Amino acid sequence: MLSSSFADPFNVSIEISQVSESDNDDLYDSDYEPSFTVTAVLPDEVITATAEVPFEEMEFGMEVPDDDVGEDDTTEEVGPAIDRVKTEDDCTRITDDIVCLSFLKQIKTLANTHVTQCTHCSSPVAIEEKFVGSALYLKWICKNKHLVHEWCSQPLLNKRLHSIDFLIAASILTSGNNFHKMALWAEHLRLKFVSEATFHNIQRCYLVPTIENFWSDHQKEVVAEMKDKELVVLGDGRMDSPGYSAQYCSYTIMESESKKILTLKTLDKRVTDRKSTNMEKKGFSDALGEVMAKGLKVKEVVTDAHMAIGAFMRTQYPDVKHSNDVWHVAKNLGKKIISAGQQKGCESLQKWARDIINHFWFTCQKAQTYAEFLNIWRSVLNHVVNEHHWILPHGRGTNKCLHGPLNDDERDKPWLDRKADSEALATLAKIVLDKRFLNRVGYVLNFRSTSALEVFHNHILMYCAKRFAYTPPVYRARNLLAALDHNVHLDRPLLKNKEGSVVYARHYNKKSGRWTAYPRKIRKTYPHIRTLIRQALLRRLTDKVGMRGQRVLSADDPRRLSANLAPIAPPATSQLVEQHVSRFDTGN
Repeated sequence: MLSSSFADPFNVSIEISQVSESDNDDLYDSDYEPSFTVTAVLPDEVITATAEVPFEEMEFGMEVPDDDVGEDDTTEEVGPAIDRVKTEDDCTRITDDIVCLSFLKQIKTLANTHVTQCTHCSSPVAIEEKFVGSALYLKWICKNKHLVHEWCSQPLLNKRLHSIDFLIAASILTSGNNFHKMALWAEHLRLKFVSEATFHNIQRCYLVPTIENFWSDHQKEVVAEMKDKELVVLGDGRMDSPGYSAQYCSYTIMESESKKILTLKTLDKRVTDRKSTNMEKKGFSDALGEVMAKGLKVKEVVTDAHMAIGAFMRTQYPDVKHSNDVWHVAKNLGKKIISAGQQKGCESLQKWARDIINHFWFTCQKAQTYAEFLNIWRSVLNHVVNEHHWILPHGRGTNKCLHGPLNDDERDKPWLDRKADSEALATLAKIVLDKRFLNRVGYVLNFRSTSALEVFHNHILMYCAKRFAYTPPVYRARNLLAALDHNVHLDRPLLKNKEGSVVYARHYNKKSGRWTAYPRKIRKTYPHIRTLIRQALLRRLTDKVGMRGQRVLSADDPRRLSANLAPIAPPATSQLVEQHVSRFDTGN
């Protein structure tokens, strides 16, 4: 038994990525943390003996024997009436066939009409049923124990793995569901279901590797499509839980024009010395490095205002334009204005917050240079006091607002007064002319947005809900399924009614308090899923070892660094039970 699940500290190396202070003003920011690269070597017995614990949801209280792997290594020959899957055509047949539910009584009623007497002794026969996983076996046996006929409700794969068990496991994963919820659904329906151990073994041995290969092939097609273009790419990271307790980070790079995902990296906090705040920067560097290594021509990278990423771009890719998502900048600006409006004497700013943010959006869209941005942006200080034409200082001429004629009858808020609202105007000027803010204007002049990435990261929740936990390979596989779903369904046409008009759906935003309408698209068809499952079936048919063999962790699996997320080794369970004391135990 292993004495520790952690790496030998003498076999751990830590590399600190340093940036020149003269090139990186962000190093002085209080939120900045240096990036670490941690490398560790585990003993061979840890690499091969570490169990692939399926860290999935455990609140459903369902238990399955650990030794149930869903396959049979016996050499017993199955009867000729039992269908077997042996070729690629057989895989196509069972993925294209229709699956339906039936009551056991109805099946046995039909079976009673198939064979009525023994072919050996002419005695009447009785039907015996047995369930193996989700499969139903029927045997026609006479009173003299002659086996007259045998039937199975589903075709058998090699090593007598049942095909519906395999398809159930594949469908749970590719639809973004979780085993225990589906097993509980089956239990309530009294439906025979694949076991937990079989599900996780099928997922580990066949589904996860197939998804990885399928994504790799899909990436090659996308790269070939983008090969001769100068690309503007969007980058953003998504944590699997809020705050500083995230275990995983998914970093995605998307092409701005087509909205196709070029690459997706998933990171475990163990690769960043258990510091979740360092995962986004590492994910960005790995993802952009992969895009560059594939020969794609990236002329501009758009991210949020992550300081470590900004420093990385300045030092590693100085010739690539780095822009910030204008929405994130507008959001932070809005927070400052709302916060200022809560101070005494500045209450009038709250009514102007939305208009000032809209003016920022307009300025970013209109301006092409820093001087043009500054000229339009600071005009808001005159606009809020009802001055729309004014003389510039130092004899530089005049300036004016760029809006059209205003209708005072439609106004819903008063203008600010230079005397009565002097404190509010001074606070607003401090925000609008803030040097740190103006120094970063160059990052928003191209008016870029990563909103499409935000939408995709929300879509990942369909496959990878934050209330569940997964092993690193399964977490990555579920992210890749979301990326495939996104890319495959990008060009869906809009849904139209019988008259040919576009169908719209309404949505209410609780934050803004407004209703909006958006066009609906036709329903998704998931054409790639059947191909993916068929490839997984072929992987099973060519597997000579089966699911019982010990699997070695891949070279980049973070569990090679440590089998657990905790910074200390776990004590024995018996010791924890003995030490446990309840605050509500009165000792009586």
